[in-house]
Amino acid sequence: MILISLLVLFAAIIPVGTYFATRTAYVTAQSENAGKHRVTATLYEQPSSSQASRLGGTAELRAGARWQTPDGRVHQAVIPVRGTATVGTTVNIWVDAHNEPSREPAGAVEIIMATAIVALAALSGLAAVPAMLVGLLRRTMRRLNRRRWEEAWTSVEPRWARRY
Repeated sequence: MILISLLVLFAAIIPVGTYFATRTAYVTAQSENAGKHRVTATLYEQPSSSQASRLGGTAELRAGARWQTPDGRVHQAVIPVRGTATVGTTVNIWVDAHNEPSREPAGAVEIIMATAIVALAALSGLAAVPAMLVGLLRRTMRRLNRRRWEEAWTSVEPRWARRY
């Protein structure tokens, strides 16, 4: 009866937990994308290798770039560039609401995948609780059954042993 109750509880919690985890991941992704926009920047220095290297072991080229916002303010930062870039090259970059260089905003597929991963993680976490409770219940029931068996055997064994 306890096992069935736990399964029913788990079946009720799964959709609620998954909804909240999914909603949180989606809202987080949307807020990270808020205010991002593309600007055209001009390189003002020759690209050079940075100390950090990418996964493949090739050095990343970085160069100083400037861009102007619609209000006329000039911004500059060191950004990653391709190996063919030179001083004066224009590049399109993504900036956030504060006009700081940023990653490209996540697309719909990326948001859906991130949301699915969060939902699966939440589901796994929710599944762990009933699994642990069932394991604890089984262990307790085994101990109780073993104790009852010992009590029963203690009362039956003397009578049984006299017959043979």
